[in-house]
Amino acid sequence: MTEAEDLRPAARGVLDELSEILRADGAELLVRTASTASITFELDLSNSSCPECVMPRELLVDIYRSRLAEVDPDILSVVIIDPRET
Repeated sequence: MTEAEDLRPAARGVLDELSEILRADGAELLVRTASTASITFELDLSNSSCPECVMPRELLVDIYRSRLAEVDPDILSVVIIDPRET
């Protein structure tokens, strides 16, 4: 799987819900890879006027991992590629 549409409906719902957190700062998480056990996102800051205002990667990982585990306990790994850390 490589698209958000390929995720289980409950996981897609969580992604939609949590995307509001990032949109407020002009950011977006793009699904790069997904499987039944893991999901990798890329943080897109191209529309953010204040990239440093977006939550740190570690906090985003904790939030997404926690919420996804509530609806899909098979997802064990959440990775976020953050351009601020390159």
